[in-house]
Amino acid sequence: MLRPSALGLVASLGLFLLGTTGPSSVEPAGEARVATTRPPDTIASTASTDTPVLVSLPARVQDAPVTQYTILNGPALSGVAGRSLTWITQGVDPGTYDIVLRATHPELSPDTLVVRVTLQ
Repeated sequence: MLRPSALGLVASLGLFLLGTTGPSSVEPAGEARVATTRPPDTIASTASTDTPVLVSLPARVQDAPVTQYTILNGPALSGVAGRSLTWITQGVDPGTYDIVLRATHPELSPDTLVVRVTLQ
């Protein structure tokens, strides 16, 4: 029988392995996952498929200046330069996609910003 501390270690290792295996691609959100309202710190954008997406990111998030944006979870061919998010959507299916960014502040903890892109 495993002691409680060993059992916790085994459970933690299992969760870690589950989180690091499998594909890490961005897929369209299914109808069941679409919220009727946007979560806080979300920017919405709409584009046609096979049309590049360009989104201007805010200079401030949570009323604090942003020094840098970094993509935490985004599709292939997406990137951030300064305060601009770009995504080349060639060959991407229509749907709603969430791109998760980290907004770094000079003297505060980083915030998360979601760019919700709807491709039609």
